Amino acid sequence: MAIAGQPPRPAATRMQRLGKSIRKSRAAYLLMLPFLLHFIVVVAYPMFYSLYLSLTEAKLNSDPVFVGLDNFVDLSEDAEFKTAIGNTFYFAFFAVLGETVLSLIVALVMNQALRGRIIFRTAFFLPVATSWVIVSLMWSILFSRNGIVNIGLEWIGLSQQPFLGDGQQAMWIIILMSIWKNLGYYMVIYLAALQSVPRDLIDAASLDGAGPLRVIWNVTIPSIRPVIYFVLSIATIGSMQLFTQPFIMTNGGPLNATLSIVQLLYRKAFVELSFGYGSAIATVLLLLLIVLSLLNRRIGNLIAH
Repeated sequence: MAIAGQPPRPAATRMQRLGKSIRKSRAAYLLMLPFLLHFIVVVAYPMFYSLYLSLTEAKLNSDPVFVGLDNFVDLSEDAEFKTAIGNTFYFAFFAVLGETVLSLIVALVMNQALRGRIIFRTAFFLPVATSWVIVSLMWSILFSRNGIVNIGLEWIGLSQQPFLGDGQQAMWIIILMSIWKNLGYYMVIYLAALQSVPRDLIDAASLDGAGPLRVIWNVTIPSIRPVIYFVLSIATIGSMQLFTQPFIMTNGGPLNATLSIVQLLYRKAFVELSFGYGSAIATVLLLLLIVLSLLNRRIGNLIAH
C-alpha cells in the first residue's frame, strides 16, 4: 500500500520483469548456451535455409533464383520420386512392424530368469554397436551371387537366387537386415520398461489362474503401452530416413526397386547438384515425418485411453 502523502509507485513494466527473471536464471541460461548455439548453427539455420532453397532454382556456380512452388510441381510429376515414396513406405511398414513386435517378444523372453541370459542379451545387442556401413557390406557379401547363402542353397540341392539382383528380394533383404540390426536397441528399451511392471499385479493375475500368455496380454502389455508407442514413433522416423542400406547394397537398384526418398535427395542435391530440387524433396520428407509423428501421437493417445 502507498504511504499517505506519497504517490503510488508505478507497476513494473513487462520488460523489467523479464530482465529480472533473466538475471535470476543467469546460471541456467549460461549452461544452456552451448546447446542453443549448436541448435541454431547445426539444426535451425540449415533447416530454414533448406526451406528457402526449396523455393529456388539453385545450382553450384550460380545464385539461387526464386521460382516459387515450381520444384514441388515438378516433384508431383516425377515418376522417380513417386517410386522412392512407395519404396520408403513399403520398407517402413514392414521394418517398423518387425522391429516393434519382434523386439518386444525377444525382450519378454530375455526378461525371464534364463541361464546365460546376459550372453544372449549381449549377442542381440552386438549388431547395434556395429555401424550400418559394416553391416550392409557383410550382408552384401552373404547375399551376393557367389555368396555363402547361394553356396548353401546349392549344397542342399536348391537353385541359386539373384537376391540383390532382384528388386523384390533385394528390398526384403534390406528389411530383414534392418530389423536384425535394430532388434537389440529396441529390446533394451523394452527391457527397461518391463523392469518397472509392478510384480504385485503379475502375482495377483497368476493367483487368479491366468497363464503366462494371459498375464502378458492383460497385465504386462497394458503397463508398457507408452513405451510401445515410443518405440513405434522412433522406429517410424528412423525407417523413413532409409539411406545407408540401399546406397551400399544396391545403389537404389535394380531399376530403382530399392530407391528411398533420402537416397533420391542425395542423388539430386549432391550428384546432379540441383540443390533447389533436393531441398524440395527434403521439405516433403520433413512434412511426411511431421504427419506420421502426429498420427503416432494420436494412436498413442487412443491406446492410452
